Amino acid sequence: MFKINSVRFACLAILFAFTVACAGSLALAQSAVTGAVGGAATDPNNAIVANATVTLRSTDTNKTETATTDSEGRFRFTNLQPGVYVLTITATGFSEYKLDTVIVEVGRLSNIDAVLSVGAATSVVEIVASGSVNIDSKEFTTNINQVAINELPINGRRWSDFALLTPGSTPDGTFGLISFRGVSGLLNNNTVDGGDNNQAFFSEERGRTRINYSISQSAIREFQVNTSNYSAEYGRSAGGVTNAVTKSGANDLHGDAFYYQRNNELGARPPLAFQSVLVNGFATQVGAKPEDVRHQFGGTLGGPIKKDKLFFFFSYDQQKRNFPGLGVFANGNYLNTVNRAALTAPNRGLTSGQIDDALSFINSLTGQAPRRGDQLLLLPKIDWQINTKNTFTINYNRLRWDSPAGIQTQPVNQRGRASFGDDFVKIDWGTARLTSTLTPKIVNEFRVQIARDFEYEFSQKPLPGEPTTALNGSAPSVNLSPNGLEFGKPTFLERAKFPDESRQQFTDNVTVSVGANTLKFGVDINRVNEDLANLRNESGSYSYNNINDFIIDYVNWKTPLAATAVCATSTPPNPPRLRGKCYTGQFFQGFGPLGAEFTTKDYNFFVQAIRLEIPASSDLQPGRAIRIPTVAGAATRERRHQCNSERRTDA
Repeated sequence: MFKINSVRFACLAILFAFTVACAGSLALAQSAVTGAVGGAATDPNNAIVANATVTLRSTDTNKTETATTDSEGRFRFTNLQPGVYVLTITATGFSEYKLDTVIVEVGRLSNIDAVLSVGAATSVVEIVASGSVNIDSKEFTTNINQVAINELPINGRRWSDFALLTPGSTPDGTFGLISFRGVSGLLNNNTVDGGDNNQAFFSEERGRTRINYSISQSAIREFQVNTSNYSAEYGRSAGGVTNAVTKSGANDLHGDAFYYQRNNELGARPPLAFQSVLVNGFATQVGAKPEDVRHQFGGTLGGPIKKDKLFFFFSYDQQKRNFPGLGVFANGNYLNTVNRAALTAPNRGLTSGQIDDALSFINSLTGQAPRRGDQLLLLPKIDWQINTKNTFTINYNRLRWDSPAGIQTQPVNQRGRASFGDDFVKIDWGTARLTSTLTPKIVNEFRVQIARDFEYEFSQKPLPGEPTTALNGSAPSVNLSPNGLEFGKPTFLERAKFPDESRQQFTDNVTVSVGANTLKFGVDINRVNEDLANLRNESGSYSYNNINDFIIDYVNWKTPLAATAVCATSTPPNPPRLRGKCYTGQFFQGFGPLGAEFTTKDYNFFVQAIRLEIPASSDLQPGRAIRIPTVAGAATRERRHQCNSERRTDA
């Protein structure tokens, strides 16, 4: 049930009625997945040419649409698939006007001012032109087309990174987020084929930024970046809005294949990449350079199943990456801080052999950790021109990301070799869209999306020598700070579901056009269910601020020391701290429920007009044009949380 303020609702209702009565003219003939073509036909003396027949034909699929210029010579085609079109205008007493190249881009109106030549109907005036011009909208938008996506260099093939080419955009941090106008990258909205490509729990793109990308660059036809003043249809974000459209099949068979390799063979060694080597109990630092080799390969294929009627497209994208990580000490001199005299003192009783064994274990935690980042992406798509009035599109995107030891992606980490953590992502989503021309003036677009973003992370098998005294034979987290490293099971693992997010989204938009006058309104229902399974510190965690106390406890774990053996930092007159309890920080252990499950539901609707032409019968001046940037501009929603459990873990 909507909870809408009565005064606000009354204002919206009046405004809606006023807009319909005035037949508002606006640049809303396009949407998150389509574009539009509009304009006017005149003769050489700039006189209106009414009742001319306007035909628009797709060069890809031969789909043809027809319109008639109104009493003011205007025409408009809405909800067009991005691509190249041929525009033809015929009228009695005029030569045929033909525009061979009309480029339709997502979210934009291609404006055509056609000047017809007086002459025989059998003669043809051909004009070659291309491109779209944003003359009616005050939105700040940038379109990244197929040429830019194919030709511009990019590291990693994450297509949404091209948004950094748009004005007002900057990297938000160092992990792949993008800020528009200085607004946090967590407040952006990313859509693909009209469906949300967001993860609600972390407010990022699906799969987050640890994976390379969730949709292949080769599957993207083009996308639009809205940075400010965007229409109410996109009013669910405070940052930028990115609308992407995937490729489709056509009458001609087309495709591509690609292979990219990136490696660090000729690159410099990371400046912090030093490995500790023990010689006779003394540690020295030796430079290390783990390899980093990434193979990306795949291809696309699209074409007709039935010419002019049914088309297919398929994208295959795979990555194989081998990039071992390097575990190091925060301070390369850490092992040399051991105090042998204190450890072998009678009140502790360690032997030199035991000290050397402990140092060897600590040093064995450092070095190269095998690490991979392997990804597979598949995207099949079907486009069906049911008849001249109905077009149906359905696609499915599948991602599998397997990254053993891949939670920590930096070349150098202050963690043990078995404490990086394994990372896995499974993404499945499908969208379906039905576009129907109900009448020559009314077009309806219905979209539905079913999606799942399942991310999970697990700890690695402990290294030889690690104390396996924690839950299910795991090693507790041990932090040798501030100069050592952290080893054992990371405090944030296990994450069996973090999150397991499912989404059902239903959208319906209606466009009403009368010549240049257009009204657009719609509704969006978005249901997201979150299932979490994660308990922080489930295997416990210790911390030691010096190496000597850790050695005492480690030796005691392997071979119990005398019950009176005191810790290295135990000083009188305080009560003595004894072996087995020499950790200098607090011990943490997590208990309780492993996660939570909850549901959010968004109900959104909008009515929008940008430019109104008031009829002469109005109290305003006859023919006066009024420009209203966000008339109605209204997206009203209610968010409800249905919690199946009150439990929640720390993020």
